[in-house]
Amino acid sequence: MKAMGADRAAFVGIEQVGGDVGASVAGDGAQVHGGSGHQINGGLTFIVTESGEIHRRRTSQRTLTADQLARLKVRFIEPHGYWQAKKKLGESSRTVLLSGKAGSGRRSTALMLLYNSATPDAQFRELPVETDEEEQDSLDPESVQPGERLLLDMSAEEQPEKFRSVQAKLESLRGAVVVNEGALVVVLPPDPDHLLLPEFSRLHVPIERPPGKAVLSKCLEAEHVGFAEQDLEQESLKEHLADAALRDLDRLCQRILEAKHANPPGAFADWVARACEAFAKHGEQVAAQIRESSAPQRAIVLAAAMLKDSHADSVQAAAKSLLSQLEYPEEEKHVLERDGLDDVLRSVKVVPNGSRKIAFDAISYENAVRNHFWTNFPELRDDLRDWVGECVGDLELADDDCDRLVLRFAEQARRAGRINDLCVLAEQWTKQAGRPRRPPRSARWAAAALAHGLGEVSSPSAAGDIRKKIYEWAAQPGLAVHLAQVLVSVCAEVMAETHPDQAVVRLRLLASHNAQEVAGAAKSAVSNLAQDNRFYRRFLWWMNSWLTQQSRPSDAALFLVASDPQRLLDTSSRSAALITNRTVRRQLVVGWRVVLMREVDGWLARVEEWLVASRGGELGSLLLNVLVESTDGELAKLGALHVTSRDWAAAGPDDKERAVRQRTCRELARKIDAAQGLQLADVKGTGTC
Repeated sequence: MKAMGADRAAFVGIEQVGGDVGASVAGDGAQVHGGSGHQINGGLTFIVTESGEIHRRRTSQRTLTADQLARLKVRFIEPHGYWQAKKKLGESSRTVLLSGKAGSGRRSTALMLLYNSATPDAQFRELPVETDEEEQDSLDPESVQPGERLLLDMSAEEQPEKFRSVQAKLESLRGAVVVNEGALVVVLPPDPDHLLLPEFSRLHVPIERPPGKAVLSKCLEAEHVGFAEQDLEQESLKEHLADAALRDLDRLCQRILEAKHANPPGAFADWVARACEAFAKHGEQVAAQIRESSAPQRAIVLAAAMLKDSHADSVQAAAKSLLSQLEYPEEEKHVLERDGLDDVLRSVKVVPNGSRKIAFDAISYENAVRNHFWTNFPELRDDLRDWVGECVGDLELADDDCDRLVLRFAEQARRAGRINDLCVLAEQWTKQAGRPRRPPRSARWAAAALAHGLGEVSSPSAAGDIRKKIYEWAAQPGLAVHLAQVLVSVCAEVMAETHPDQAVVRLRLLASHNAQEVAGAAKSAVSNLAQDNRFYRRFLWWMNSWLTQQSRPSDAALFLVASDPQRLLDTSSRSAALITNRTVRRQLVVGWRVVLMREVDGWLARVEEWLVASRGGELGSLLLNVLVESTDGELAKLGALHVTSRDWAAAGPDDKERAVRQRTCRELARKIDAAQGLQLADVKGTGTC
């Protein structure tokens, strides 16, 4: 895809890194960290352009690509059971079912099994566990593409009935995987033996957590942290290495990195000591500090934790806003009688640096502060959500400060099981006043909030809830325009990277929006995504299903927008052009049949583009075949095609161009005559141009 990179394998599971986002490269998911890196949120920054479009600004090149899968490989430790699973995947069934304890690296193992079995141009796709009204065929065997690598992650599924119903569909899906020479890895719920149908038991392989020491070593080596083997024998590391979940070992690696950045001349043992301290003691320290603090001090410490690395003035403004949100009485002392800001910050262990950017005097202390408030004050969670909404929408904080705040709030919303708070804020931030056709400034953080909710692979149920909510919104043709514009951006630039099928389903709904600017943006997004052959194949499959079963008025227009003939002839990213594929041609015929039947706006111009592209010899002739076949032999449609080609040929700018066009027109005329059973194509009737 142009928007995603022409060689991208759209897939979920490779975690974003940099700054506040850690990478659980050997575990089951990613954790969001409050690090001190200069990249704020791992590539989830959005901007609102002057024209009112909302785009993702990629602050990191580490996106969900095949290269990212390769990056995971150098950090991956094979768990016990890996080679058995690899052998099963390579057998005739081309399917393996993985199970293991939480934190054993089940998901990463599944990714590596698929990656190591793939050809260079293979497509990777995750099959959604949750389904929407128009995603009922997500496990349809006809959806499987040649060579496709498929992941079905049911590790978080708690309903036995749901798991059994999925198994009923897996047999036919597995058959399609075999026929298409693909691969399928299913990650099972814990203790799955009593749930497995007999035919799947032989495909089941349990895995065990790899040695913690090996995992941490590889993570540190990948981050270029130098250490000796005996350095990992420290007493403070033993408990972590013995039984910590792999995602926690990755977090430990991130803490060691933070300690190194804070004290570059220090020794590895010092960095480890500070990192382990962050894990072991901060919770107790924060609890003790909060017990001894006044309400204004608590407000300032929470604001500092949410805005670490921001300017001290921003922290003070946010703390004041929090007290106001909680209706705490204003201090009666005159401002000149109060303690200065630096004294207030130091009283809660917050230290401004020379640039007035604030930090805590202990590594990752801010994480423990945030966790403490969301854990111990559940009655404040609505107020904390509304406070974040006000800070971003009304306080006029710097853009970087808002980025930090949204990211850290998203972490707590996921952790507290309040993922809907991100949706509430997205609605709030898109309601704020902007120019009539331009989203408000805060729309960028509405997009970021939803993107963070979608991107947390260690909490697949939360991401699924966000996708469901986006579906519900997208299905409303009268949805508020600014929110709908945000959804177009999030679907096209975030969801399409991880769940391309679900992205196109939602963009299809948004293409039916009442506002032309929203519908047009959705169609344009699909067209951009369709520049990638793999996405385009999925798009055609969906369009074929929609146009033949439950067509919307906008479907034919959506097909037309994405039917660029040049991409059908392109061979730059594959050995054969898409138009040579019989299934693709059949799906194109279905689309054109509806376009011609409905005389969709713009069909004449698109036919002319196909005529221009058809000059490409044998491949171009296949384009003409599609157009003729889509008429189903109806004389009126055949006549319309002929008249269009004749007028196009006559409109050539000069004699040379007209002669070239007339040759194309005659070739189309021969095909039209053949469709009617006529033989003398060049002499009379439709054969003349």
